[in-house]
Amino acid sequence: MLGKDFDTVLGTGMKLYLNVGANQGVKVGDHFRVVRSYTADLRDPVSSLSFKTGMSEDTQVHSPTFEANYLTKGKGQNIHVGDLPRRAVGELVIVGTTPTSSSAMVVFALEDVFAGDTVELDEQN
Repeated sequence: MLGKDFDTVLGTGMKLYLNVGANQGVKVGDHFRVVRSYTADLRDPVSSLSFKTGMSEDTQVHSPTFEANYLTKGKGQNIHVGDLPRRAVGELVIVGTTPTSSSAMVVFALEDVFAGDTVELDEQN
């Protein structure tokens, strides 16, 4: 996914380009869901702050760690962010296609959509 005019942060109403097109069965009017894994958040300095916050749960004796190695692992559970589910951050509608690419518009964005996010076809019934 790439933004129009090389934009890297996209929101509702903005145009973007996908590297899938008519050869892969994409047609005008198709809806796509923009998804992001928590692994991408772990690499982002701002988004990763939520993984580093302290826990204040009184019933929890040992706080969990995220992606800890033998030097940083505590006594709590080690959580692998790769095992967490993807989360939807926005929705797209296809406005044009070529055999190998398509253009889309962001119709809903729960949070910022970044260039490089993954899209998946939203099966409409």
